[in-house]
Amino acid sequence: MNIRKISFAIVAIAAISPVVASASPEEAALNACAKAFASSIAAPGAAAPQFKLNYAQRRFASSVTDYYARNYTFTMKAQNPKTGTAFASATCLADMHGEVLQFTSTAKPTETTTLAAR
Repeated sequence: MNIRKISFAIVAIAAISPVVASASPEEAALNACAKAFASSIAAPGAAAPQFKLNYAQRRFASSVTDYYARNYTFTMKAQNPKTGTAFASATCLADMHGEVLQFTSTAKPTETTTLAAR
């Protein structure tokens, strides 16, 4: 009977330990997606630009299974730091180990002035 109680306690502690420790298993996936997005924005042959990541992380999950999700989907956008206008967006699917499974990027046309001759 004591063995059942002890084993139940061990299982319960293992199940809620990420919640208690505020662990974030999506960090590897988020970092991989952010690096892929920065590389997609860079000019061909150039190094990836520096970026500042603004991610509002949820501290509380609806269930314990949220901490054990296998894949994460992120929707990202890049903004011009001076004007604040978005110039690119992307959707990324990555697993908990940081491997990008699917990446779709959309670059918005740049605001340039074109001159027409008559």
